[in-house]
Amino acid sequence: MKLQFLGTAAAEGAPALFCACDFCRKARALGGRELRTRAGSLLDGRIKLDFGPDTYMQMLREGLDYSGIHSLLITHSHEDHLAVTELNWRWPVYAHVPKEDPPLTVYGNARVGEMIPESLLGERIAFQRLRPFETVTVEGYAVTPLQAVHCIDRRGEAGNEVVVGGEAISRVEEALFYLIEKDGKRLLYAHDTSWFTDDDWAFLKGKRLDIVSLDCTYGRLDGVHLGHMGAEDNLRVREELIRLGSADEKTVFVANHFSHNGLAPYDEMQKRLPGFIVSYDGLTVEA
Repeated sequence: MKLQFLGTAAAEGAPALFCACDFCRKARALGGRELRTRAGSLLDGRIKLDFGPDTYMQMLREGLDYSGIHSLLITHSHEDHLAVTELNWRWPVYAHVPKEDPPLTVYGNARVGEMIPESLLGERIAFQRLRPFETVTVEGYAVTPLQAVHCIDRRGEAGNEVVVGGEAISRVEEALFYLIEKDGKRLLYAHDTSWFTDDDWAFLKGKRLDIVSLDCTYGRLDGVHLGHMGAEDNLRVREELIRLGSADEKTVFVANHFSHNGLAPYDEMQKRLPGFIVSYDGLTVEA
């Protein structure tokens, strides 16, 4: 498995568009790994994980050809993970696609499906609804959606409940993250989420993971977070996965999806995350 990190920032990017905080000023001056576009990755050059507003620029920067991409795995409907407008450009006139080509299939939850205009669905674009713990085959990969602790309803009225440490948490959307398996290798791509649900932990127990990419939106900010994670949360998740027999010293752990609010310069973030690779735009890891 080869996972290429095309973008590694949260919704506002890093440096953030209109921000004058210390980190954003330093990032603009330093450039390089400090410049992060909105999060999204590419698995083995075949499956696109999330489809945010920087997808086109990332394609140009990395020298990619998306004409051969036929599968998008979407975690949830937030616009930094699903830029619906960009799907228009696969329609006739905008894209000359061979008639025998399969459609570009968007995989995601019910809300993701609702976001795609019905007028787009047809020979060029398709949608497949995914549900937690129901494994589907995507281009020869076994893909199992898990329950993300994200899209939180702070008033607790929306339904879509998940249980974390015995406590029910309501969500406005059935956000997902993914376990992806092929040829004896396993990738856990856990964005956007905080501490996993009780059902997630039970499902993952004993399943050895080769690559784990964890949400680190809050970065250096201390404390236990809800909806996203920070560096301390990432270290706790790593310890729990090792305790459950799901990870070991050979598992590649990556911290990803950073907000500028919790970021420090790259080298400092790496010191805060022993046992992890701190992602940057263009990073590739293999297992």
